Amino acid sequence: MSDIVPYEQRIGALTVHDVRAQVNLIQQVMHEVMQKDQHYGVIPGTGNKPSLLKAGAEKLCLTFRLDPQYEVEQERDGSHLTVTSKCTLWHIPSGQRFGSGMGSCSTHESKYAYRQGSRKCPNCGSEAIIKGRDEYGGGWICFAKKGGCGAKFLEKDEAITSQSTSRVPNEDLADQYNTVLKMANKRSLVAAVLNATAASDIFTQDIEDMVEVQAEPQVTPKEKPAKNPEAADPLRTISRDAELETLCKQAGISPKFYLNRAKVDTASAMSDEDYTECLAAVRRKIKTKQEIAQELAQGAP
Repeated sequence: MSDIVPYEQRIGALTVHDVRAQVNLIQQVMHEVMQKDQHYGVIPGTGNKPSLLKAGAEKLCLTFRLDPQYEVEQERDGSHLTVTSKCTLWHIPSGQRFGSGMGSCSTHESKYAYRQGSRKCPNCGSEAIIKGRDEYGGGWICFAKKGGCGAKFLEKDEAITSQSTSRVPNEDLADQYNTVLKMANKRSLVAAVLNATAASDIFTQDIEDMVEVQAEPQVTPKEKPAKNPEAADPLRTISRDAELETLCKQAGISPKFYLNRAKVDTASAMSDEDYTECLAAVRRKIKTKQEIAQELAQGAP
């Protein structure tokens, strides 16, 4: 009489014990190895579920011995580029396919398609106009340290004040092509890791999509939806700008460094992905600053 082979073995399924062990392993790695805002982060206004970042996805690949391989398709629309990436994870010890995920990125996205407008100097044409300090007479200056000619203009000079500083189309889209490729691969990697490790109950990924749902204001019969996106969610605006300013003070760096890099005027205008990575960078600087201070204190006589 032949032995009866359990159904789980016949279809190659994991046992309940195996599934529980995998979940426990992911949670153990999360708590003992990963660091908040470096490997994962909680997006303000989107609940308590953490979003898996690229560094965290790489740690899970290392844990499960997974090798990510990418297939990329590029589509041109004039000077715009859209990249679609498929990430397939291969199990290094066995060579078996473990799972896959898709991700895309495009220069049509607002953070790549536009840049913040700057006032141009009527004399030299450089985008180096800044507000002059009151103690030096105010007005406007074509700042030499930004490549300007040093010319000065009156406070109400229409040649300066008539220029718009709102966002303008990005003329240098080609400069964003490599960034778009990396972003598409990053998104597909995170999606593949979540799919392959069944970690979606622990982490989330599509923070841009969550923000679109979160940002819709709740309208009561006595209220009208706010036309200004920042007015629709003032707490989020205040908390983001205040949080970034507070952390930057601790790190000894100006928030403008990160705002300029994201090509926005306020932290509330950042995408959630940019904001999370910005906070992670600032906190790393704070940690480094604290470690240096501790070393100096220990070495003091």
